Amino acid sequence: MSSLAIRDLTKRYDDTAVVNTVSLDVAEGEFVSLLGPSGCGKTTILRMIAGLLEPSSGSILIGGEDVTRRPANRRNIGLVFQSYALFPHLTVFENVAFGLRRQGVRGGDLDTRVKEALARVRLDAHADRFPRQLSGGQQQRVALARSIAPRPSILLFDEPLSNLDAQLREEMQIELKRLQAELELTSLFVTHDQHEAMSLSDRICLLAGGDIQQLGTPEEVYFNPANAFVAGFIGSPNKLDGTMRGGQVEIAANVLLSPGTAEGAEGAPVSVTLRQEDIVLDPDAADAPLSGRVSLRIFEGASVQYLVTLDTGLELLARVRSQGPKANLPEGTRVGVSVAPEHVYLAPRVAA
Repeated sequence: MSSLAIRDLTKRYDDTAVVNTVSLDVAEGEFVSLLGPSGCGKTTILRMIAGLLEPSSGSILIGGEDVTRRPANRRNIGLVFQSYALFPHLTVFENVAFGLRRQGVRGGDLDTRVKEALARVRLDAHADRFPRQLSGGQQQRVALARSIAPRPSILLFDEPLSNLDAQLREEMQIELKRLQAELELTSLFVTHDQHEAMSLSDRICLLAGGDIQQLGTPEEVYFNPANAFVAGFIGSPNKLDGTMRGGQVEIAANVLLSPGTAEGAEGAPVSVTLRQEDIVLDPDAADAPLSGRVSLRIFEGASVQYLVTLDTGLELLARVRSQGPKANLPEGTRVGVSVAPEHVYLAPRVAA
């Protein structure tokens, strides 16, 4: 088990920087997710760490040792792919043994290490099966076993759960969390799915445009977003245009919200982010300054989503717990609408 550090890592294609002087430390045994939208640079970073791409500049250190120019097969890294990349003509046992054989492991040691890896992912009873005889979740666990069998110092995940259905994804999240805790493996996990990142990570590194937007625990990133991009990416946002008026933000004619911090001078155009889960609906405050009607109610299982049309015509989406006190508001119900100042996220906006 080793630590991972990247220093001013940059990747350019011609004049375009897809990764822009990114620095990140992952402690021994820590699980860090690289999270962000498509094109943010997260997979490029992972591929440079794995040795599959050469950085334009910067350095990569594993256990304090510079491996930036070292070939991929000499970095002692395990890589779990989005596609399972299993050999269809080999049994589960032989798929897991493949990397060990290339390392020169033979005989009883090979047998022990393959069985140990399969037991870790609870597939020891499936050693003689072929990939086609397994479910998608089982195939991904075989891929995981193959990655941990060589006992890597660092484990890299390239969106490994994206091909699974929702239920299997949840099951595999539990498997990954359990396995990482047991082995205390230093892990870097690439995903565009905020729920995966939240549930798995010790820390989240949120990227956009090749730059780190915020690095922190899931709680820090969710409750204390560093900027409007983070606030808009994490959670379920309403994104609105606003204008600063006397320290408040006007999102429609005479519709004012109090932000946690002012962003811009009087009359400055701003972008406003309001998370659906932060919007409070109150049918007992239907005459509040900010009010409207429930236009649509959508039951989602664990939550209920409402489309609320304000008296000004502006529409907002709100989300509440399906077993909470506001879960059964009929369409047409008048409600007061409020958002705590600390949940009104602002950013500068260029006026059209």
